Amino acid sequence: MSVQIAGQRDRRRRLGCAVGRLAVSAYERNVGGVVVFEKDAAKIAPFRWLKDALTLSAELSEAVGTVYVRAARRVTR
Repeated sequence: MSVQIAGQRDRRRRLGCAVGRLAVSAYERNVGGVVVFEKDAAKIAPFRWLKDALTLSAELSEAVGTVYVRAARRVTR
């Protein structure tokens, strides 16, 4: 009986990790899309302050997203 419970627990853990990896990949793609959008918007921004704000936001999103993805991937191994 305990072997069966341990097997179920292991399957649930593997399934949870797989779902977590899918979620992290989706997050990574979406952050990448936001970063590209903000960088493109910065290129055509009519005001210098807006260009700077969009560039800074893109850089911040990219940096925070990278750190989050790296940590989340470590957890879901």
